[in-house]
Amino acid sequence: MNLKEQQYIVTLAGCGSMTQAAKKLNITQPALSSYLAGVENSLGYPLFERTGKALRPTYLGELYLEKARKILALGEEFQQQREQVLHGYQGRIRVGIPIRRSPHLIPSALKIFRSRFPNVEVVVQEGNQRAMTEMLREDQLDLMLCNLVNQEGELEYEHLCWDPVIFLVQSAHPCCRYARYRDTFYHPWIDLREFEQEIFILQHQGQSLRQYSDQLLEEAGLSPQRITQIRNIETAAQMAANGLGVSFCLESYFRHMMFIQPPYRFSVGERQLAADFSAAYRRGRQLPEYTVQFIHLLKNLMEMEVGRMVEMDKSVNKNL
Repeated sequence: MNLKEQQYIVTLAGCGSMTQAAKKLNITQPALSSYLAGVENSLGYPLFERTGKALRPTYLGELYLEKARKILALGEEFQQQREQVLHGYQGRIRVGIPIRRSPHLIPSALKIFRSRFPNVEVVVQEGNQRAMTEMLREDQLDLMLCNLVNQEGELEYEHLCWDPVIFLVQSAHPCCRYARYRDTFYHPWIDLREFEQEIFILQHQGQSLRQYSDQLLEEAGLSPQRITQIRNIETAAQMAANGLGVSFCLESYFRHMMFIQPPYRFSVGERQLAADFSAAYRRGRQLPEYTVQFIHLLKNLMEMEVGRMVEMDKSVNKNL
């Protein structure tokens, strides 16, 4: 299936310049320029506006790109199915994962997956959710792992695990004595209003953990007067452990942090809030069997990890 025309035009749009696109496609700039001119002549209208060396799609160009990306996605799907027919399970998964989770999930997942599917290449792209969502839309990723906060209409989601949101407080904090056990909560429960005068160490707006934190604060009727914003979640947890404020975290993140003096972990809110850690892919796309199996493997690994952590925390927190 020869989709050279669509690949060239999509690459030109993505690079925004003839020079960069030619380099990426491994052809000469004059050859690419001549090819584009031929396509535009056949269409009777330009696909790009030229501003200096920059290329910007015309209205017809935008329509073309929308269809071309769909054609390329169908072509990739056909190639995967063809490989399965000819060679069994052979192919590639391009997966995006948050930097925070990658070192603790990818190595164990790849070790198991490669033993089952040795001829399937897994290409890992680490990054933030906003950038990975755009890559998924542009068919630069097959799969994105994310904390599901807001669903995108053109994506489908496969739930992997519930990752409890926890509240971190220095172990010597006087308010720890107000914690008590409540049914349906993973850890001793504490009222956020006890910490109204504290410094809240929160992530930046747009980060999923910040959205969960804001939800819990709103439920408690709190608008902290003193907030320190830290993008790095582990830095925030270490600051809480050292009495520089209080912070929120996810169970699985905390599992891999090292402390000189660990903070206490509490449940807060009207109910146990948990992040919906999910795998996302483009709506309507038929996933190869090996990708389906990769998702199932991730689900099993995450459920086991979070489950172990919750049980460990229950036994540790009984010493409060």
